[in-house]
Amino acid sequence: SSLFGLNSQWGNFWSAGAMWDLKKENFLSDISWLNQLQLKASYGSVGNSSGLDPYMSFGLIGTGPLYGGQSGTAVANPANPDLTWEVVKSTNVGLSTRLFDRVSLDIEFYNRMTENMLMEIPYSFTTGFASGWGNVANMRNRGVDITANVDVLRDVNGFDWTISANVNYNKNEITYLPDGDELTSQATAVGYPYRNWYLREWAGVDSQTGTPLWFKVDENGKKTVTGDYNEATRVLLDEVPTPKFNGAISTNLTWKGFTLNANFTFATGAMIYNGQRAGAIDRDCGRNSQPPMKLKDGWSRWEKPGDIATHPQLIDGGNNGADRESTRYLENGDYFKLKSLSLAYSFPKRWLEPLGVKSANLSVGGENLFTITSFSGQDPEILYSADYNGSAGSFGYPTVRRFTLGLNVQF
Repeated sequence: SSLFGLNSQWGNFWSAGAMWDLKKENFLSDISWLNQLQLKASYGSVGNSSGLDPYMSFGLIGTGPLYGGQSGTAVANPANPDLTWEVVKSTNVGLSTRLFDRVSLDIEFYNRMTENMLMEIPYSFTTGFASGWGNVANMRNRGVDITANVDVLRDVNGFDWTISANVNYNKNEITYLPDGDELTSQATAVGYPYRNWYLREWAGVDSQTGTPLWFKVDENGKKTVTGDYNEATRVLLDEVPTPKFNGAISTNLTWKGFTLNANFTFATGAMIYNGQRAGAIDRDCGRNSQPPMKLKDGWSRWEKPGDIATHPQLIDGGNNGADRESTRYLENGDYFKLKSLSLAYSFPKRWLEPLGVKSANLSVGGENLFTITSFSGQDPEILYSADYNGSAGSFGYPTVRRFTLGLNVQF
């Protein structure tokens, strides 16, 4: 690809797979309750150039106020003739089966190694550049996908009922960095997930004074508390802002022309930094223009000596840096949501034929009807998007709750 440097434009990628249909073997063919059993395995590699704009491997010339605020022409992009493909090597092993002609199950384990990750690298300003593109890290994603379908009822007194579910578990880990760990608030560190939280640990509120506390760790690993934010120790938490488990559940029930359908989604394992609280609504009167939020159930504000509280005393101008960046604002992002619910009725043809109507269907439904979550900010589902950076820092648009009523008639 011409996107890459002149030294490394070519890449070789391949894949291979195999499947064994065990049900056709003699030792399983006579088992009546086993309808299907297949074992699958594959290995392959693929090249990736996602996110890379054209000519990023060249020393591009730019114009503008490039030197001392004066206009001119200069090299605006650092050249990298060795910029090359990001390579993903995948190993997959799966099992597909159907039991009792009612239960279908697919399980697939995967191990994906990403090598020569394409990333924009921060440069020392002494080079004349803020950053440039390079191949800088290796990463592993390892997990399992499970899909199940169950025919619970099949024409039992006119009832048919099916349930389907899928779940994914993914464990992410950085395996190599050429220049050591990048310890920012969302760290890139070997042995930890990508964008792992690296923060000072909140230790609560001093019950006698109402001032904030944080943990500090000495050179021997001993953990104690301190009321001085600058003494608190930043630690790699092995927590990430993206879910470890994602999944969905759907069910469909039919009876004499009626159809009831429900779809649920869920996610668990993410820790979200609630930037809305940290930046505006939960700063303990750090700014007079930002009144404190109404505390959620289970939270409490310190008012007098002896109070065991989750929030420090309200003090005009702030309370000893309590609103500074720490795990105080790191919240569980788990949720369970009723994504959609619908009820439909198909009118009998004997009612419709005298009217010259081929079919008619009446339906009522709703979307985003409820969400169960302990997160104190906006709906966590809307955060897990392509633009999500781990922090609920903007208020954004909430998830729309929608109700529909429909009539479909075919003549």
